[in-house]
Amino acid sequence: MKPMTNNFISIAGKALAVAALFCTTLLPVKVPTAYAAEPVAAPAPSQLKAGESYGGGKVAYIFKQGEHGYVAGQTHGLIAAAGDLEADHWDDAVKACKEYRGGGFSDWRMPSKDELSKLYIHRQSIGGFKDHHYYWSSTESDKNDAWDQSFRTGAHNLGYKLDANFSRPVRTF
Repeated sequence: MKPMTNNFISIAGKALAVAALFCTTLLPVKVPTAYAAEPVAAPAPSQLKAGESYGGGKVAYIFKQGEHGYVAGQTHGLIAAAGDLEADHWDDAVKACKEYRGGGFSDWRMPSKDELSKLYIHRQSIGGFKDHHYYWSSTESDKNDAWDQSFRTGAHNLGYKLDANFSRPVRTF
């Protein structure tokens, strides 16, 4: 009788092992989602405001009716990079802005004199500007000078292109 009991226990053990294997590999198991990462939805362009993160940087300005870039029924504007770039002189700053790849975008550039004014107006919302420094614009006066702007006073000046100023890349959306 002993041999038969051992066979039965052996067969029952194998059956349990097969059942356990079947349950762990073939039956669906519900995994708790309490710690699953929830995707963060980007705000719709029509809801954007200056200072919000969008398009690889911070929204600097939303175009208004009558302005270049405005399209009725759509939201378009100017995005500023999240931080400043430093360069030894104006030509290096232009190059650094073109080569900037914030957010994976490749259409960054140095802001024009008018765009730089918009950055200055919304500097508190955008953040990260140095109050006592000058920022370059892409607007040239001649081969030696380009317009810059003081982020302490807001004044535009003709800066000698060999001066070392900060720059903040921009792109439009």
